[in-house]
Amino acid sequence: MSDNENLEEKSGTEELKQKQADHRPLIEKAAEGAGSLVYAVLAMLLLNLFVFRSITVDGESMMNTLQNNDRVLSTNFFYTPSRGDIVVLEADRIPNQATMNYGEPIIKRVIALEGDTIKFDFENGQVFLKKAGETEFELLDEDYIAAPTVAKLDRHSGEEHVVPEHCVFVMGDNRNRSLDSRSLMLGDVDTDLIMGRAFVRLFPIKNFAWL
Repeated sequence: MSDNENLEEKSGTEELKQKQADHRPLIEKAAEGAGSLVYAVLAMLLLNLFVFRSITVDGESMMNTLQNNDRVLSTNFFYTPSRGDIVVLEADRIPNQATMNYGEPIIKRVIALEGDTIKFDFENGQVFLKKAGETEFELLDEDYIAAPTVAKLDRHSGEEHVVPEHCVFVMGDNRNRSLDSRSLMLGDVDTDLIMGRAFVRLFPIKNFAWL
């Protein structure tokens, strides 16, 4: 058989395969499309569950950084808490300040990590932090707060407090309208209750901002 005949036979075989593929039942093609859609939806759900989470801010405890009904996006992907982070917490011991329901996510700012020592000067509205392993306190420069920290709540009256292992000390930016680690209701927060770090405000669109 000549080379030309081989080429013609090969071309004919490929053409036949193409025709067969083009005449596959429509239901089979539809099933493949539906399968792709299912995989896409599952991927989005997994991303939302394990990587990203959309949270609506309830209440005024994070003003002026975040307003009531702002929507933020958080992530727990390879996340380790750092001082200054805005975090979403699983509030099992404290009611949501807007709904007063337990177990709903709340948003606060990490002020101190395990081993850090924190103390307050409520008369002057100042917060001091001694980082773990250091010997001197530093006055926190908190340009994000709505007002000086003068509310004592029921846990601290100015004494030094060391954050326990596997915990963080959190407060709202609206210090005098925030129920947070200064309260016996919340106290130091176990890091296992941190659902993720809020890193961007999505809505309202006009106030879009990286956090």
